[in-house]
Amino acid sequence: MRALRLLVPTLPLFVLACAEGGTDTHVGAAPLATPAARAESERVPAAERAPRSLDPAVVALRRAIEFGDVERARAGLAAAESAGPEAALLRARLASLEGRAVEAMRLVEAAKAARPRDPDVYATAAEIYAARDAFDTAWREITSGTQACGPAPELDRARGVAWISREGGVERGLAALLAARAADPGLPFLDRALGQAHLLIAKGHAKAERVPAALAAVRTSLEHDPLDLDARRFLCDLLAAAGDFDAALAGLRALVDAGEPLAAELALLEKRAGFARLLAGDKAGAIDHFRSARALGLTDAELASAADILREAAQRRVDAGIAAYEASELERAEVEFRAALDLDPDDLAAKNHLATVRFRRGDPAEAARLWRIVLEIAAKEGLELPEPVHVNLAQAEIRRGEPAAARRVLEDYLRASPQGEWVGVTRTVLAQLETGTPR
Repeated sequence: MRALRLLVPTLPLFVLACAEGGTDTHVGAAPLATPAARAESERVPAAERAPRSLDPAVVALRRAIEFGDVERARAGLAAAESAGPEAALLRARLASLEGRAVEAMRLVEAAKAARPRDPDVYATAAEIYAARDAFDTAWREITSGTQACGPAPELDRARGVAWISREGGVERGLAALLAARAADPGLPFLDRALGQAHLLIAKGHAKAERVPAALAAVRTSLEHDPLDLDARRFLCDLLAAAGDFDAALAGLRALVDAGEPLAAELALLEKRAGFARLLAGDKAGAIDHFRSARALGLTDAELASAADILREAAQRRVDAGIAAYEASELERAEVEFRAALDLDPDDLAAKNHLATVRFRRGDPAEAARLWRIVLEIAAKEGLELPEPVHVNLAQAEIRRGEPAAARRVLEDYLRASPQGEWVGVTRTVLAQLETGTPR
């Protein structure tokens, strides 16, 4: 399963001023390529990199580790054997991802002793330290790597990872990551970091209410890391802010369908989309969104005025159903009553009328189920029903071959309401049932 842990902690996290008594004078915060740095690099021995394996299994292993897919990484770990000297660094990254920090650094230190002029070793160490919030140590690894190997895209990547973990450092971090990509287009472990950098840029734009710029940045983030949950949710938020509720809802539904626990968030977005439709004069579209919001779990209190709109729409369908029933158009009546319940599942009148239609259409089992619900709700809420629903239920039980159940329904009414309005008809049906001649 893909771990949702970020490559580096989200900002704000630390202030480098506390590290060595300075801010931009800190070695990790130095410009990427100052004249002094270039002059210094000319005195540094050339880097000695291990060959980068192009074995598809190794490439897949790198990607699994980069994007936190621990299960796939464990399954593919055998591929590390064909990765040559890089194998130790891949194992170190996986160990760090699994929380085995001591083992991770033991592997890195062994690799450093074996390849003291390989910038990938220092960059890996720095990124592991950054992920553990050990930023001072991460900067020292970058410095040591620069001194031992000279400028290198691997170290630019590590600088970028560290910078995007610093409040206000995302612009410089992104520049470092892009420099690494430009210098080595095939450099591994860049996409996750680039995705996070662009996501932070997007959030900065959104905070400043620059929605189009934020949308562009978050889409770029997803080009690098298409499965990042934070970025996908943020894209939905931005699309809704831009008024594109259809796209926002489609994106959030895809996350819910994928198993993310975001149904409550989707319900609220459906409600927002409904009011947007209402403001645009599309009441039918608004009702569709409000109905979806209710189906996703919003209560009447949470729906607020949308609940009233749904009840009003349900009542119109009930009225249409009654008219169809009185015209003996039972099929159309059923459609209307079901539509009413889709709009307002608690509408007792719609349930009762649908039960009547189903009974007349030869389905006493569903009729009995619906009438039973009506009686349960009425008893729970202390409601006086305007007709003898319990008698109707008894008739349905008889029709479906359950006379004992019918008898219990009638006797229960007589015990609960010995002076009730429907005592007479109840006793009549009960007597008919006892003599085997129910109407």
